[in-house]
Amino acid sequence: MDVREYDNWIDGGWAGADRKVERKSPAHGRLLARFAQSDEQAVRAAVGAARKAFDTRSVWSSMPGAERAKALGHWVDLMTRDLERLALIEAEEVGKPIRFARAEIEWSIELARYAAALAWQLPGDLVSNIGDANLGLVTREPRGVIAMITPWNFPMVTLFQKLPFALAAGCTVVVKPSELTSGSTLEIAKLATEAGIPNGVINVVTGSGRTVGEILTGHRDVDMISFTGSTAVGIRIAQRAAEQVKRVGLELGGKAANIVFADADIDAALDGILLGYILNQGEECVQGTRLLVEDSVAESFLEKLVERSKKIRLGLPTDEDADVGALIHEKHMEQVLSYIESGLEEGATLLLGGNRVTENGLGMGYYVAPTIFSNVTPDMTIFREEIFGPVLAVTRFKSVEEAIALANDTNYGLGNGLWTKDIDKAIRVSRELRSGTVYVNTFLETAAQMPFGGLKQSGIGRENGLDGLLEFTEVKSTFIKLGKRTHALPHTLTTSARS
Repeated sequence: MDVREYDNWIDGGWAGADRKVERKSPAHGRLLARFAQSDEQAVRAAVGAARKAFDTRSVWSSMPGAERAKALGHWVDLMTRDLERLALIEAEEVGKPIRFARAEIEWSIELARYAAALAWQLPGDLVSNIGDANLGLVTREPRGVIAMITPWNFPMVTLFQKLPFALAAGCTVVVKPSELTSGSTLEIAKLATEAGIPNGVINVVTGSGRTVGEILTGHRDVDMISFTGSTAVGIRIAQRAAEQVKRVGLELGGKAANIVFADADIDAALDGILLGYILNQGEECVQGTRLLVEDSVAESFLEKLVERSKKIRLGLPTDEDADVGALIHEKHMEQVLSYIESGLEEGATLLLGGNRVTENGLGMGYYVAPTIFSNVTPDMTIFREEIFGPVLAVTRFKSVEEAIALANDTNYGLGNGLWTKDIDKAIRVSRELRSGTVYVNTFLETAAQMPFGGLKQSGIGRENGLDGLLEFTEVKSTFIKLGKRTHALPHTLTTSARS
């Protein structure tokens, strides 16, 4: 296997670095890639390139929206051409099965196509009802240089919920991907240049968050910070931004509940709950990590869920039949196992899994078996804290009111799901769930037109949809006086001023 060597991507070309960070496979331990460990000089060069590209308005920011859309469309075509190569990079660096990496690239392409279409129609308003001699224009302008900091679990999707929307609005960007999974981000930056997107519009600097992230978020030429990651880091970024009164967009943690009512389509619910807790090894901010199931069907539902979960296949990234891959690194695996241990210590009942998997050629990787706990109460750690692994915490309820209260009993508010054939119940419950997204009779399914974001400690702002475009714009009001202006000052003052 060839080791991929990368430098930073700044102003349309590779920029060398003295130090490199190695990325080894979380699935089998072999060296995959080396990424630049950026210093302050590299970050300043990237921001400077983005600033110059934005301030030189003819380069991108004042280009007609139709022209930006065409450039983005060509970029998407190149990503489609290279889909398999990008998917393999994503699968190997994250540790996820290749078929899920492929789906991630396909969804990223879908988001980019939608964002490109939005570039044609950046909205504005004409205010004409303010008197015959007055006219108002409300316009939207690109916000400027955007710093984007993205995580390791979905490197492409978390980026493409931001990047194409910012570009469609006319912004320029500096991206800081996770030092563990930078490959696909650097590859698509190179493709953007091939597609004709001007130099300096997309820049990528790699390295640790402590170094690169701190410098980037504190840089005065950065107009906005768009971050996806943990709530703890999001709070730190918000504090840094507050020092300069800088705009932030934060997509943070979650603790989603899937509510299964007795009148649900049980087979569909089983499929949705299964996907919800194992997708991406559970390293998913909207992971359905809590199952709330109505007491009258709980016993039979759990029996079926455990049986289905036993059929889940763990495998290497290139295994086309694998359902679950490796966790991102050893420390994270140990943290997930410690959460499992806390569930046992606090009295939850282990129905399945709970262990590291080393057989069938997986001993060199960081694999955790799909794990199901029942009899979980709201005071338990596994009910309250984000685990970010393939662990499901099951709690029973007896009434609609209790289900809603349990689902909302969390500091997070990113997403929730519910399963019922009763449309009245579905509407009522979805209205009362405190989360930015509610899935009804499905889970982790959406459309590019639908905004995504959270309440409470799950974040600030929205991605995707028209809202995702507007996040990267500033509103400007222009008041126009038509004809001769009538003096507003007293006559004596205007007279003396003329004399």
